[in-house]
Amino acid sequence: MTPVDELTGMIEQSVAVDVRLALYRGEDGWQISYGEVLIGADSTGPERTWLYSDDAFVERRLPGPLAADLVREKPQQVAGLTVSAPSAQPSGSFQRLAGQVRWNNAVLPWPRTEWQLSPAEQAPTRRRKVLVGNGPSFLHAEAAFNAFFYAAAVENGPRPSHMLWRIVRLDRRGRIHRVTIAPDALTVAIKGAELAGVRVELTTPDGSQLRPVGATGRVRLRLPRGLAPATLLMLRSDDDWLDFRYFPVPGNGGDGDRSVIWDLPGADASVLVAGGETEYVEFKQEVPTGESRKKMLKTVAAFASGEGGTVLVGVTDDGQIAGVDATKLDEQMLTLRSMIRDSIDPDPPVTVRPVPLDGKTVLLVEVSTGGRWYAYNPKRPEFYLRRGASTVPARLQEIAVRFGQPSAFR
Repeated sequence: MTPVDELTGMIEQSVAVDVRLALYRGEDGWQISYGEVLIGADSTGPERTWLYSDDAFVERRLPGPLAADLVREKPQQVAGLTVSAPSAQPSGSFQRLAGQVRWNNAVLPWPRTEWQLSPAEQAPTRRRKVLVGNGPSFLHAEAAFNAFFYAAAVENGPRPSHMLWRIVRLDRRGRIHRVTIAPDALTVAIKGAELAGVRVELTTPDGSQLRPVGATGRVRLRLPRGLAPATLLMLRSDDDWLDFRYFPVPGNGGDGDRSVIWDLPGADASVLVAGGETEYVEFKQEVPTGESRKKMLKTVAAFASGEGGTVLVGVTDDGQIAGVDATKLDEQMLTLRSMIRDSIDPDPPVTVRPVPLDGKTVLLVEVSTGGRWYAYNPKRPEFYLRRGASTVPARLQEIAVRFGQPSAFR
């Protein structure tokens, strides 16, 4: 039995799977140039069809047997189109990934196994032309592909030309739902369908701890000297791992993992400062006014419209701790909340809190992702995104895609 046979058998056993396809019009009808199959999603994804004269992009929840036949190169009816796939290489590659790892433009909480199949023959070269149809208009098919699959501009999502199928199966046996790290202990909350006999292992360069997952699904592990660098937190069943988190340094480093909560006074701020300004971190020396105020508000809107982030008030551009006036904390926190509420629509998910750092006080403006656009200056709405350590205006294409299409495969 070939890997393709095994994969199609696995897909066929599923009641329904989420499928996304990039198609082009060939001599014998619509051909698949790239396809994704997601097995075990929490909920049904959106139904989308972008149809152009010679290109199409389709997202549907399909019966498992129908999706399996597509991979087997059997023509099928999808979204009113007769669709067929070219032959795939008899062998492919696969990898297992922990939870909270990105899948296109979303983060999947469950661990997963991902298979990749390459086409047996190179796809024909096609003429580049502008796409106009019942979906958003694009300068070429590559731009449409990256907007559809990644909700990104063309330069931010390279089309996987070497890949024909990307098949993902979520592993629901068990996952690390939440990790709370305090100065002297680490608490893990576990979720899953098969937790009997599952254990939590905490490994550091000095040794390891192993605890069973009980009926509560919560495990507490002692940290006598705090969280050590190069710490591995593993959810395991016998000799197999189910999920893990790795902490190369004792802090989140701005990696955006929402499953990890740092209950360490000032520790999260110190790690953010050490990492400098990034896609998720911005420094302000003081509560901003004038032009600096506008820049901060645009950044808060970009954080909320994107994947979240933190503005540290009381830190200079080069990472020096200036601190804020600790005798006027309430006044400054109220000012920050008010300027955000008055200048961004809708009101973004923001928390403002003080933390001690190097003997001074820094205000953290923590912005969660809102899953939608947040406009700066509601009277004349402006939309922004974070690109590296800079806040930039969103392009019309990016704005249109976000307003017209919800995030896929959440």
